[in-house]
Amino acid sequence: MIAELTGEILYDRIQRHSLLLKAGPMCFEILVPSGIASRLRQTAEAERLNPMTIYTIFYIDGAVGRGHLTPRLVGFLDPLDREFFEAFTTVPGVGFMRALKCLVRPLTEIASAIENGDTALLKELPHIGAKTAERIVTELRGKMAKFALAERVEPLAIEKETDADLRAEALQVLEQLEYSRAEAQRMVEKVFAQHRHLKTGEEFLRKVFEQRRAGPESQG
Repeated sequence: MIAELTGEILYDRIQRHSLLLKAGPMCFEILVPSGIASRLRQTAEAERLNPMTIYTIFYIDGAVGRGHLTPRLVGFLDPLDREFFEAFTTVPGVGFMRALKCLVRPLTEIASAIENGDTALLKELPHIGAKTAERIVTELRGKMAKFALAERVEPLAIEKETDADLRAEALQVLEQLEYSRAEAQRMVEKVFAQHRHLKTGEEFLRKVFEQRRAGPESQG
């Protein structure tokens, strides 16, 4: 299947869990852990690498017999991260969508916890309960030493988006809706000044919609 792709990352269209990679005449949507998306999005323009190689795993999203089976590519910046993720998602009950969101600790810590049978640490990961933590240890213990020895400081996923991430995503979405950059920046600053506890891009867009629906007098 598709093990890696090399092409141009469209930095201005990176989402929380996905990016677009243009390779020749084709453009691939690749799901990525939120930590990778955040680091790429916040890379200074002068430091953005292109072309770039993304190491991928091919999944089928959906259940056989229920229809709507969708092919998905999940990607990483390092083949070792891809190898860990592929092993981690072999555990029953740990699908790739859950894994994309739960790996909020460095892989060395997670791998060490598995090798040490430390289910307490595993239960602290988002979307991982006691039974799933026990299954992870049962299925993967003895297979994680390689990853426990690797130097991995930054986790693959982030539990909460930073304010900078949310603002960047909000600005990006408004520009895709064909607002000028100046107008988009003005709207972002105003909404975030009035609503300091927004947590997602969807919440931001809802506030913009509410202001627009209220009429010109709410625009200030």
